Amino acid sequence: MSTALAFEHATVHTLVGDESLPNHTLVVRGGRIEALGPSTSLHAPADAERIDATGCHLLPGLADMHVHLTPLGVGTADGFAPDETTALERSAQVLQVYLLHGVTTLRNMAGTPWHLQLRHAVREGRVAGPRIHTTGPVLETRFTFAQLADFGQLVRTPEEGRAAVIAQHREGYDAIKVYNDIDADVYDAIAATCRELGLQMVGHVAFSKGLAGALAARQDSIEHFRSYDFALDTRPAPDGARFVGWLHTTPARIREVAERTAEAGTWNVPTLVVEKALTNPLHAEPPPRPRWLPAWLHDELRADTSRSVFKPEFLQAIEAGRYRRYELLSALDRAGAPLMAGSDCPGCGLVPGASLLDELDLYVEGGLTPRRALRAATVDAARFLGQDDELGTLAAGKQADVLVLRADPTASLKALRQPVGVVAAGVWHPADELAAAMAASAA
Repeated sequence: MSTALAFEHATVHTLVGDESLPNHTLVVRGGRIEALGPSTSLHAPADAERIDATGCHLLPGLADMHVHLTPLGVGTADGFAPDETTALERSAQVLQVYLLHGVTTLRNMAGTPWHLQLRHAVREGRVAGPRIHTTGPVLETRFTFAQLADFGQLVRTPEEGRAAVIAQHREGYDAIKVYNDIDADVYDAIAATCRELGLQMVGHVAFSKGLAGALAARQDSIEHFRSYDFALDTRPAPDGARFVGWLHTTPARIREVAERTAEAGTWNVPTLVVEKALTNPLHAEPPPRPRWLPAWLHDELRADTSRSVFKPEFLQAIEAGRYRRYELLSALDRAGAPLMAGSDCPGCGLVPGASLLDELDLYVEGGLTPRRALRAATVDAARFLGQDDELGTLAAGKQADVLVLRADPTASLKALRQPVGVVAAGVWHPADELAAAMAASAA
């Protein structure tokens, strides 16, 4: 089987600015893009598998920058794997679902030693799937809810916080995740240690620090717009209830907070899709299982209990504040505050990969152009990871993560629902073959 691929006569959206290149050929060899040029002058190498991409559109593979990769459905009450073989099989199926939707990079946001093994298996080529970046166990002074004990670590003093960061760095995690109820002095120790070691500090905003404290600490990324509700609240004496601040803000305050975020250089991963799922009414008849979705995963997603963590009044405030979050999204973008796309999948039963496409749709609904939304899931994700010289755009020499579509995604994101296939780390996965193999496995 050839190690080279040549996609001929395609329109290539490099996502370098507004560049779209009609009738171009893209050559992949050894996991990298070997050449990109007009099909009239760039001819496929003799040893390449030639793919007629006439009418097709190529763009970089997508990145979901907030997921939770847990080895689900393996017969234990807490969802963790009793044996590595079964866990690896199940995780491989989940990663295939991501590939089917064009996702070639994942940022896992609650890591365990298992995730380091899975990341290694993908890098070695033993498991086909998106490249994985993972935080370590979530750091918290006291667990906000009981489930955190499964993938979290208590740090009750600054010394414990510093030691946890050093240990996670030594174990090979890519970033440190902080959470809601972490004490201010512990947070400060974690932030200082991350800077010493060159590790990113990401996650929720500690209640003890607030948004102002997180921005002052230059927290690298904030998830779910956490604590923006408090910072945006313009009432003289807010009652401190979560999510209600979205209902008591103004365009001027939103603009001010967006500009402060841009000045700090802090990234945001809004995960609008999970909050929309939280507030959707439960359907009496859930949609049927797609033939390519493993039955065990379908059952796990339907059994999700994420919604139960939120009080009814929280859910009401989240729903009522939806369009304020859209305003913040647009304001951050106008101010130059960096954005990435993430879905919090499989929270609220969201399907891997499909939930990222839904998230990008919400970015457009919130005021971004399709091209801008695509950049959040490609160019900007690569820049955040410090890999923009390797990923995020299509150019000769870069790693070969390429999504092939039947229509133009820069005109309408509906095109993302029409995949021809995806190249992940140089390996071509035709969508129909991938779906058929997954359906056979699911059966």
